[in-house]
Amino acid sequence: MKIQILNKLGSVVFRNKSNQNRTLFYWLTIIFNRVDEQRIKELGPDLACAEWLLRNGAFVRWKNCSEELTSYDSLPTEKNNYFIEAVNANDAGISHVGFPYFEGCKHIKEIKLENCRYINNQAIPLLSVLKDSLNKLELINCKSITNESLQAIKILKNLETLKIQGLPYLGDKDSICKELIEVLPNCKIDLS
Repeated sequence: MKIQILNKLGSVVFRNKSNQNRTLFYWLTIIFNRVDEQRIKELGPDLACAEWLLRNGAFVRWKNCSEELTSYDSLPTEKNNYFIEAVNANDAGISHVGFPYFEGCKHIKEIKLENCRYINNQAIPLLSVLKDSLNKLELINCKSITNESLQAIKILKNLETLKIQGLPYLGDKDSICKELIEVLPNCKIDLS
């Protein structure tokens, strides 16, 4: 049973039997990241994924385009040959709940996740659906990522560049870096 209460700052907080607190913004983030299977069928995986990303504050770059698409209103209105090649999520509200949108996107080469407060250990393993195309991954200042999720990066065998910065809950960085170098020998790793 959930009880709605007002915390000291005036934010709505939900409390359930296990006494976990979740702010209203957390629940809205979950709703905005929820996967719409019907939309994927209507538009195809890339356009549906682009809608999700732009709706939550991220940008995309289409294959064979040099500029990022930054406005939800500029999305194509009909199903055409648009394929996402790069994702730039800086201060975006994306979370692991929406990561299934990546399934079926066969051309994503680059993903940058920076200052994404809802990216956590559940999100990184879901990138495995991009293991055949993803060659550049940046994880910067995503405070909820720990050593546990970095283990999931090992499946991304096509990575050429991996940048990991500002993750305060990482353990022994030298050990992690060594482990990643062994598994991803063709990848330039910047872990600081």
